[in-house]
Amino acid sequence: MEQSLSFRPVIVPVKGKNFMRKPLVGTSWKMHIHSIYRGEALAEAMHRSVGHIEAVDMFVLPTFPLISKVANKLKSGNIKWGAQNICIAESGAFTGEVPPLSLKELGCSYIEIGHAERRAMFGETDKDVYKKIRLSLEYDMTPVICIGETEEDKREHVGNVRVHTQILWALNGLQIEEMKKIILAYEPVWAIGQAEAASADYVENIHGYIRSIVEKEYGKDVAQEIRIIYGGSVSPDNTGPLTKQENVDGLFVGRFGLSSENFYQIVKTTMDNKCN
Repeated sequence: MEQSLSFRPVIVPVKGKNFMRKPLVGTSWKMHIHSIYRGEALAEAMHRSVGHIEAVDMFVLPTFPLISKVANKLKSGNIKWGAQNICIAESGAFTGEVPPLSLKELGCSYIEIGHAERRAMFGETDKDVYKKIRLSLEYDMTPVICIGETEEDKREHVGNVRVHTQILWALNGLQIEEMKKIILAYEPVWAIGQAEAASADYVENIHGYIRSIVEKEYGKDVAQEIRIIYGGSVSPDNTGPLTKQENVDGLFVGRFGLSSENFYQIVKTTMDNKCN
């Protein structure tokens, strides 16, 4: 059924140069970790298991109240931390929102932006995503920009339009060096929270398509350096096939990132496939 989604022919920039892109594995805890004490324990366990690894960039995104506690457990290792959202403005009358400066002062390195749940539950638009990306970069935090088609898009064969539009909004007006810094997280909405991820071949096809858009719009250098990671029911079992793909630069882990053992296995397999 996956092949029913009609994308343009893939134009993959220069094969064999993915060594330029350091592999990346991140996890968003959403609100699954809703206890400060549990969050501290998990962060400490992750620090012990993979905190020493340098070949793979890693990050953890807890809920806002947990950030400082998680930071204390991770600060002596190589796992970075960040936030699952950011306000569209620096300050002002935005009750319940969190300003970028506060996140920067908490040591956040990564900001998740535009997740499908934010779009569906809270009405977040491509324009909101654009504003949040600009603010994240202004405060020297790396945006992890979620893009992906819905089940309806897939069924109606317009997934390519959705993905193309989201990329153009995300990169609009950025400087070349800013584009190279951001992370594009391809998360097909229909694969999030499911029993299985999208197939490795399907993901590679879409990642190649994404990279071809970037190359066409912004040039080969940007396309070669920008990292595109996959999220959507990532597990230790499917990490191997996914990370063997040329254009999959890493993984964005959901529920399997709630276990330090699983996270270790995902990081180790990614390192074995991308660094050897």
